[in-house]
Amino acid sequence: MTKEEEKKYKRDYFRTILLLKEIEFFSDHLFKKDEYDKNPEKAIKQYIDEQIYLKYDFLPLNLLRESISSFNSYCENNDILTDKKRKLNKELEFINHLRNKVSGHLSDEAIDKMVQWIPEIYDENAKQIALYQEYQIYRGLLEVAINSFQDADGNQKQFGKEIDIQIPEYRNLFFDYLLETVNDAINFLECIQDIIRPNLVYFEYPKDEQSKEEKIAFYKRLADLAEECIKDPDKMDGNTSKMKEMYEKLGWNLDAFKEAAETDFKLTNKGR
Repeated sequence: MTKEEEKKYKRDYFRTILLLKEIEFFSDHLFKKDEYDKNPEKAIKQYIDEQIYLKYDFLPLNLLRESISSFNSYCENNDILTDKKRKLNKELEFINHLRNKVSGHLSDEAIDKMVQWIPEIYDENAKQIALYQEYQIYRGLLEVAINSFQDADGNQKQFGKEIDIQIPEYRNLFFDYLLETVNDAINFLECIQDIIRPNLVYFEYPKDEQSKEEKIAFYKRLADLAEECIKDPDKMDGNTSKMKEMYEKLGWNLDAFKEAAETDFKLTNKGR
C-alpha cells in the first residue's frame, strides 16, 4: 500500500465516522416519538423541537451529498454499491434543496413567500400567543422549502403535488421519504466502512516494561533535556535527537508524532 492510498483510507474512514454519527444522532431524536402529546401546548412544543432537529438533520445529509464522489473508488466493480449510491444521490438532491431553504439561508424572498403561504403567522392569535406564532413560522419554513422544489413545469418534483404538513397523509409522505433517505445513507456509509476497515493502518505503543524507578528517571531526563533547550535554544537539535533515541530504545515508533509536529494548519481551500 502506498502512502497516498493509506492517507485516502484514513481520510475516507474519518469522513464516514463523522457523517454516520451526526446522521444517526439527529435522526434518533427526530424519529423517537410516534405521537404528539395530548396536551395541545406540549404537542406544539414537540412539533417545534422536531422542526429544529429536522433543520440540523439536513446538514450531515447534505455533507454526504457533497462528499459522495469521494467514495467512487469503493463502488467500482461493485454493482450493488453502485446502485445504492445512484439511489442515494437522487434522494439527496431534494435534501440539498431543503438544506438550502431551511438550514442554509434565510433570504428575504424565501421569508416573504413563507409569510404569504401561511398568513396565520400574523393573525390575531399569533399576536397574543407566541407559541402559536412559532408553530406557524416553522410550518411555513418547512412547507415552502418542500413545495419550492419544482420541475420546469412548476410541479413539485419529489411528490408531484403541494404538501400541507398538517394533513396526516402528506406529513407521512414526507417523513417516509426522509426516513428512507436516512436509512439508505446509513447503510451506504456502513458498507463503505466495511470495505475500508481492513485496510486501515494503526500504530502501536510499546509494552510498558519499566519499573517505577526507571520511569521516574526516564521522564526526569526528558524534562532536563527540555529545560536545557529553553535555556539554550542552540541545544534544541542535539537534545531533540537525544530524546528521540531515548524513546526509540523503548520501542516507540515516532513517525506518526513526527508528522503531527509538522502539521501545516493553513488550508488552501477556504470554502471547506
